[in-house]
Amino acid sequence: MVATGLLLTGGAPLEAQPQPAPSKAEEEVKAQIDGARGLAEEGRADVAVEALQKVIAASPQSEHIPEAYLLIGKVMSGQKNYEEAGAYYRRLLEEYPASDLRPQARLGLISALLTTGQLNAALPLLLEAKGETTDPAVKQIVLRQLEEVYLANQDYVRMVETAVEARALVSEEERRLIEQRVAEILKARVGEQDLRHVSDKYRRTFPSDIALLRLIELYGSAGDDYKLARAARDFLTQFPLHEQAASVDALLAAQRKKLKSTVYRIGALLPLSGALSPYGTDVLNGMRIAFDQTTEAIPQLAVGLVAKDTEGDAKVLASELNDLLREYQPIAVIGPLLSREVKAVAAAADANEVVFITPTATLIDVQRLSQYLFNTAVNSRALVRDLAAYATGPLGWKRFCILAPRDQYGAEMTQAFADEIRRLGGEIIAADTYGPDDNDFGLPIKRIKEADLKRYGKMESAPAPVQKKGAKETKIYVPGFDAIFLPGEAQKVDLIAGQIRFYAAKVGLLGTNGMNTPDLLHVDARAVEEAIFADSFFMDSPDPGVRNFVEQYRKRFQQQPTAFAAQAYEATRLVLDGILKGATTGRALRETFKNVKNAPGLIGPVTMNPAGYLERRYALIQVKNGRLVPLMDMR
Repeated sequence: MVATGLLLTGGAPLEAQPQPAPSKAEEEVKAQIDGARGLAEEGRADVAVEALQKVIAASPQSEHIPEAYLLIGKVMSGQKNYEEAGAYYRRLLEEYPASDLRPQARLGLISALLTTGQLNAALPLLLEAKGETTDPAVKQIVLRQLEEVYLANQDYVRMVETAVEARALVSEEERRLIEQRVAEILKARVGEQDLRHVSDKYRRTFPSDIALLRLIELYGSAGDDYKLARAARDFLTQFPLHEQAASVDALLAAQRKKLKSTVYRIGALLPLSGALSPYGTDVLNGMRIAFDQTTEAIPQLAVGLVAKDTEGDAKVLASELNDLLREYQPIAVIGPLLSREVKAVAAAADANEVVFITPTATLIDVQRLSQYLFNTAVNSRALVRDLAAYATGPLGWKRFCILAPRDQYGAEMTQAFADEIRRLGGEIIAADTYGPDDNDFGLPIKRIKEADLKRYGKMESAPAPVQKKGAKETKIYVPGFDAIFLPGEAQKVDLIAGQIRFYAAKVGLLGTNGMNTPDLLHVDARAVEEAIFADSFFMDSPDPGVRNFVEQYRKRFQQQPTAFAAQAYEATRLVLDGILKGATTGRALRETFKNVKNAPGLIGPVTMNPAGYLERRYALIQVKNGRLVPLMDMR
């Protein structure tokens, strides 16, 4: 650690304020302290400390006590008695928070703590000193100490940020040393996410160049072609005159040439940066697992993956679409994600005879837009079809209510569920809605209850011990419906379920794929106990195909797969299977897709509907003992 002893000489403030003339008693205390300082300078440290301690004991109210504390701290630090030195520095800081000697005491305490290995105790003091210190020389030392503390705590990002801050205060020679330290840390200790943080924070300046070069190296080793291309393009944009620019440009050109040399290319048109990037990344990761499995089984299959980042922006989408089609001539493209984006690429799909498969858009009848558009996303009607079939079949439920969000999704799911229930001979007793910002659902639940009481619900006497004479009879509500359908996000469903239990007693709870998340159990797991919902994918399914996919995904990306990743995986497998069956053009692949019947899917056979969406069996999931588990049934 860098010592601060050089900063602790002297005791008078730089800008002393005018003070009243000192009394004789104060003059005597000051003289005693000066005498102790002289003893210390003569090497008589023990005698100096003893003298100062007597001064403190005899004149505890003196205005010079902070100076005595500070001097004892310095003398004891010189004796390497850091624990006791720190105690006196701390007393000054705690007892005299307005003292002009506070900065010196803080630096002394920091030095004592660092010397004795108490890094975490020194950290808040260092941050305080950094914020208050105006002397550049002192600030350099504080920043260097902070850097060492962060390094010891393996907080490499803050270590780099602190070093970069110090870099602006030092000489050219010292700057080179700092740059060398930062470069060594970024190359040896920092992972992908933190490297991205550094490159984004210091765009066009050091150490963004070092971070981007390291990212390029990591992505090249991992075979992450898209990420490598993105990092290389970022580097060339930010540092066109960098000494490494030519080699990065050559690497990017070689990658493009390699992709173009593959016999077949599959594109990915996804938001890989911006607000929608988590969803785009999930989709791309699902595609990669499909590629990994196929190329491992058939190494000679020359298929390349070309990923394009739409950034969630319509103009970028159009630009990247044109580059993808013009430069790479893909046989198929996975994406885009949103319904409006699918509509935007329809004309290009027809004009270039390229199959586009969206794994996420809610647009169902995509074939009306283009014969080259297909959809492997969740189909809302098919999802509620399987849910309604189970509710009215094995469960034997006949009467239902609906409480849905007041938006397009809620309206679509309400209509789809009601249609399926009526088709299966069931009955919808009442349907109501709630606003996007609502957290109190008492009013719509009461309206549902009132509608039920007019038809099948009852108010019955509560079973109770013999009541006292004149006591009012207690009535309880007995619902006349079997279950309530709650399409919506997990946290809302959890809140609603708790309030339903309060207002409408216990009824069955049914939901959609928005419930397929641990968030469902965070508010009140007991309220959603035994709730049933459907989704295209369930990570904890015992199915061997799902387990294999989940295991590979976790191993490759160190995170759990989502339904979006699973739907992209199925889309990519359909494309790769089509190529293996001899579909060498977009037109041939389109015909192959139209003829997909009972092909292997993650949770069962899949079939391409004439409307262009994938028909599949949906997983039924239930909350059991506070956990999400697959619902085992005989469907």
